Amino acid sequence: MIELTCGPLSLGVNPHIGASVAYFRHRGAAMLRETAPDEEDGRAYAAFPLVPFSNRIRAGRFWFNGHAYQLGRDAEDPRHALHGTARFFPWAVLAQGPDFLECGLDYTPQNLDWPFAYQAWQRFELLPDRLRLTIGLRNMAEVAAPFGIGWHPYFVRRAAMKLRFSAGYVWEKDGEDIPVRATPDAGRFDFNHWHAVDGPKIDNDYGGFGGRVEISRPGLAIAITASRVFSELVLFTPEGKDYLAMEPVSHRPDAVNVNGDAHDRGMTVLEPGEMMEGIIDIASKDVFL
Repeated sequence: MIELTCGPLSLGVNPHIGASVAYFRHRGAAMLRETAPDEEDGRAYAAFPLVPFSNRIRAGRFWFNGHAYQLGRDAEDPRHALHGTARFFPWAVLAQGPDFLECGLDYTPQNLDWPFAYQAWQRFELLPDRLRLTIGLRNMAEVAAPFGIGWHPYFVRRAAMKLRFSAGYVWEKDGEDIPVRATPDAGRFDFNHWHAVDGPKIDNDYGGFGGRVEISRPGLAIAITASRVFSELVLFTPEGKDYLAMEPVSHRPDAVNVNGDAHDRGMTVLEPGEMMEGIIDIASKDVFL
């Protein structure tokens, strides 16, 4: 575990398991769900990279440029491939200091894993009032290939917690949790105004994401801001759990497969050597009531 500190903030990162975050604290209080120091399962971390794709790919199958590909299915959801596999690989430490850490991954295709080589990086930097994450990848294959990036933080869930963010629409899902159509984000799916997160489960992707999420919880205000590359936000509010996930991502679930909706932009096709990169900030401040 590598530990970073700056002012009231502290961050723990495990480069050996996806350069995933084990904890992120404000004045010693957890902002993300915490991970045991000896945890070896990349699924259990407080936050992890979504590389080279986000969320689900139906049955782990897709076609690209006339070729069929089969990915391994995930233990969390054996119906589909899920969240990429960069979170399970050891990442190299490229540079570090008291308040920053840079990690990298050089990936070559493996059996039932992503079929295209890539190079990925994450830079964590603590500033006095925020964590800044820079995450990106470069296509290292000899052919054009589809890619996506994102980040999957699990926030501590508190009573009276509220969210607010702007989005153009929410993706409706079929019986296998795959988006099939874009609809207005109305009713319990509408977070354009402050909305409590104590209702029924939401596990949906929001398109046309405005790039900012505000979180209000007793004693603390949190703001997430994300670069334009993160045009979607996945919100996951499981019932009966003390956490929820808000994931800035570059594409909808199963975006490597065309779904025919006019809102669907698919994944980003990178030519050999091309890259994509984005920045996510999590800022925090005390709220004295």
